[in-house]
Amino acid sequence: MPQDAAPAKVFLDYTQEELDWQYDHSKRFADTGIFQTQRGEAAKAARAKVKGLIDVPYGDHKDEILDIFPAEGDGKAPVLMFYHGGAWTRGSKNGYSFPAAELVPRGIALVATEFTKVPEGTLGNQVRQTRDATAWIYNNADKYGIDRDRIFIAGHSSGGHMCGMVLVTDWQKLYGLPNNLVKGAIAISGMYDLEAVYLSYRNKYLSLTEESWRENSSIFHIPKESAAPLLIGCSEHDTAEFHRQPEEFLKAWRAAGHEGEFIELMDRHHFTGSMCFGEADHALFQKMIKMIGV
Repeated sequence: MPQDAAPAKVFLDYTQEELDWQYDHSKRFADTGIFQTQRGEAAKAARAKVKGLIDVPYGDHKDEILDIFPAEGDGKAPVLMFYHGGAWTRGSKNGYSFPAAELVPRGIALVATEFTKVPEGTLGNQVRQTRDATAWIYNNADKYGIDRDRIFIAGHSSGGHMCGMVLVTDWQKLYGLPNNLVKGAIAISGMYDLEAVYLSYRNKYLSLTEESWRENSSIFHIPKESAAPLLIGCSEHDTAEFHRQPEEFLKAWRAAGHEGEFIELMDRHHFTGSMCFGEADHALFQKMIKMIGV
């Protein structure tokens, strides 16, 4: 390449370096561990406040476990299933108990799921495990005081990607369950078209093929029939790509005739946005409560 030639564009108007920067949050923060510690402390405080059933198996693999925080009150309760983030390689359900402190007293159960991380497992396997966990809750709802007809799902970052994939699941085909199993979804700072991820540095550890990135891109699997309402968005200080991803998915979701709303978490960045799921005075939390209907 001539010395004065501009670097090649690899996706949209991004060079390789620019695209990688869009998906590498750590380059904008000196120590992301600070936010993980804060989240972990909030989760620990929630587990001390409300009763939970920890490490309940939903499958045969050691990672196929979940935490259940049954709702306070009488009768069967709606449930929010939360899928944690961590770039598909890190993080744990143990750091995402914190919404239970506000949900459980309001009569909403919380379930936080675990799965096998890359590189021990594949991205496709994570999707399968997350769907399995959701189907398991449907099938075992009565045992835990959960109303199987009021299952809501949520996720942040790579958990937002999982949320998108669960949302577009053909439950009848894969599990023999009703296709309206999910009654509402809240996906924040997720990825719904993995082409950019496939072309970025992240594919060095994800090892996606063209077939697998398409298979695991929820934007290509939006159902034609009636689907659950969707609240989707990102943090104000997320990168442009993390704004584009939910905006494009919402556009496709609405074009298919489904209900959806965009939310931007003001004054938040990628590592503080997830905390809004447990903040009673935040717009995200309030919209989530309204969706659940309690």
